[in-house]
Amino acid sequence: MDRPAPSLLVVDDEDYTRNFLRKLFQGKGYDIHVAADGYTAIDIFKGSAIDLVLLDQRMPGISGIEVLKTLKEMDNDLTVIMMTGYGTIEQAVKAMKLGAYYYLTKPFNNIEEVELTVERALKEKSLRDENRYLKARLNDVLSFDGIVGKSKVMTQIIELVKKIAPLDSTIILSGETGTGKELIAKTIHRNSLRVNNKFVAVNCGALAEGLLESSIFGFEKGAFTGATKTTSGYFEEADGGTLFLDEITNTSLKFQISLLRVIQEKEFSRLGETVKRKTDFRLIAATNCDLKKEVEEGRFREDLYYRINVIPIHLPSLNERKEDIALLSNFFLEKFNRKLGKDVGPFGIDVMDVFEGYEWNGNVRELENTMERIVALKEGGMIRMSDLPPHLLKWQPSSEKESGYTHLPFQEAKDAFERMYIEDTLQRTGGNITMASEITGIKRQNLYVKLKKYGLR
Repeated sequence: MDRPAPSLLVVDDEDYTRNFLRKLFQGKGYDIHVAADGYTAIDIFKGSAIDLVLLDQRMPGISGIEVLKTLKEMDNDLTVIMMTGYGTIEQAVKAMKLGAYYYLTKPFNNIEEVELTVERALKEKSLRDENRYLKARLNDVLSFDGIVGKSKVMTQIIELVKKIAPLDSTIILSGETGTGKELIAKTIHRNSLRVNNKFVAVNCGALAEGLLESSIFGFEKGAFTGATKTTSGYFEEADGGTLFLDEITNTSLKFQISLLRVIQEKEFSRLGETVKRKTDFRLIAATNCDLKKEVEEGRFREDLYYRINVIPIHLPSLNERKEDIALLSNFFLEKFNRKLGKDVGPFGIDVMDVFEGYEWNGNVRELENTMERIVALKEGGMIRMSDLPPHLLKWQPSSEKESGYTHLPFQEAKDAFERMYIEDTLQRTGGNITMASEITGIKRQNLYVKLKKYGLR
């Protein structure tokens, strides 16, 4: 379903300004309301759904500042752009402190600036609304024990996890590193009949063969050099619970034979003993490889493959579930705000564009680490481009890498490049206008004009 056209309220005592702005934005398909004074504006606002107000500062009867205060009391999230032909820095600062989004001076010498300011304000409002919506929906869509996703593929995985969690079947999880295989395994355990017993996670790829074997089977004192005391292994520790073997394809064929026997017989012996010990655990294995290909190439036993491949679950990369990025970003934002005692957010319009276009080769884990860094380093307020780590700032769509701005009309391409060039320079100079002026060769006064034009505040 298409979104309704943005609704604008133009408040100005000058007929010319009201008519001009009405024609300008009606031509863009906006729903326009007009008022010649503040009292009429307040009445219109009470009876209509208004997305943005263009408000004159000096009007008879009640000033624009008083109208701004009243409207903000009625809706603190309302976006208001002040207009005046008598602008001073003090008036602009006062209006901004009261919650005005921006400040335009009349007469409008640059119509494009007016259009861009309104478009940018509406886009930021839309993003704030979406952030609130996503935040409100987190408990609904996640939510199965921390699995976050609204995409079709993640919805199917969540439903599958709900079905298989109470069962005792062996599960194999596959997917790239960082896609959340251990999270899925823990979720299955927490919702199983084994929840009151241990969840034991073993990273098979992090342990040498001898250490992996002794860690899992346990050993008797004197079983090998350095075995100074009898030690139980993970098979015993996971008894009654769940054993999660991550990166199972990194094990040797010899270890795979031993593991297969334990799975089949439900018994094992510690290294250095002959006593058979019983164990009862649910096995969940995981790999970032193509398990069938590993079997075909002789690196993984076929009989063990069929033994553990009872319920396979493939986890998609983050690049395959782009529609979940905004939801995940808000989830991690809330998580680290609580953890670090911060009040960071919401996301700026350009930030989410970068997040959704960037190639997250580290998958969900990389996104989570990025959000923790942003929240940790920021005191509070909206997350803007300047808050992103350098590698994200350097990102641009592959189409632009290949063809620059040749897909745009000349003036749009020129403006797009100029905006990116100035913003990049300001990032590098930490917002120092004097230094940016020297680097770009643009006079300070002209640079301020361009900052205003492109909405770079």
